[in-house]
Amino acid sequence: MDSMIKDVDPSVLLANGFIQSHFTNLNTSEALANCFLQSYFLNLGVYPEVVQMMWYADDSVMTRPGPDGTMMSFTSPEAIQEQIVSCDYEGASFDVMSFAAQSCNTSSEDGAFIMVTGFLTCKDKQVRRRFVQSLYLARRQDRSYAIVNDFLRYIDSIPALPSVPESAGFVKVYYELPMREELGLMYVNESIMSRPTSTSGRTMVEMPGLDAINKRVSNEHKRASNFILNSVDYQICRSFKDRMFIMVCGFVTLDDKTERKFLQFFYVTRCHNGSYVIYNDILRYVDVTPRDTLESSSQSAAKPSTDVELPYFMVKKGKLLSYFNNIDTQNYPH
Repeated sequence: MDSMIKDVDPSVLLANGFIQSHFTNLNTSEALANCFLQSYFLNLGVYPEVVQMMWYADDSVMTRPGPDGTMMSFTSPEAIQEQIVSCDYEGASFDVMSFAAQSCNTSSEDGAFIMVTGFLTCKDKQVRRRFVQSLYLARRQDRSYAIVNDFLRYIDSIPALPSVPESAGFVKVYYELPMREELGLMYVNESIMSRPTSTSGRTMVEMPGLDAINKRVSNEHKRASNFILNSVDYQICRSFKDRMFIMVCGFVTLDDKTERKFLQFFYVTRCHNGSYVIYNDILRYVDVTPRDTLESSSQSAAKPSTDVELPYFMVKKGKLLSYFNNIDTQNYPH
């Protein structure tokens, strides 16, 4: 591994150093995700062979689509390293469109849940693929951070599931329960829910408290006349076997006949009586095509839409181009 690091471009090291210098002093989950994602995708597109060493740990779990689209999980450092290197990320372009981040409110854990959407274009390939990635970034005792759980799925075109797998019991309850008003019983005082504030879904807001969460979820499910689920991916928490990370992609038909494509990321626990408690819940709509490159934005004289408040960035040709407000990109070499 040392031999890999010796050849790292000094400009990448400088950018990494600038990001990392801010990393330990961040006091919100959004700011943490902001810095982490820049470092993660910058290195993934320039030196993917160092990403496992930088961000993954012995207890990490990574889930990725295989050659036939079947999702596969990797649980050892060696397997995760091999998977990253085999994906031919070096020289790839990443257009990170948006992200949402939440803190972990359970007393036994400390970290951030992150859901990010974007586009990946591999070097020498003209295919541009849309992806969603959900991660749990855990804080360690030495104040460092590591990716403990990591899902990535391409969402260009996914056929509907013929049925929800029996193993995904929580999902069957959440999306197929006839009396959907009862979903409010799944949330507790420690729960955090993030929802889009506008039609495009770019700007996210956390529901302020359990009453607001219950009101929001009740309204959502009253308006939903039908759910079609395209994918359900989940991982068991390796530290707490009764807890799961779940990522869902699908369509919801509303009572006005509008159809919306959505992504939803949950962190849940199963109780002894078979019921479920939702600690974290992030939902984002992805059926509105956003302005998808910084270059097209800079060439346009039009004023950016007021609902594009979350920062986004791209990694292209080994350079990080950023709109993040708390990162001064002039400190990066270009």
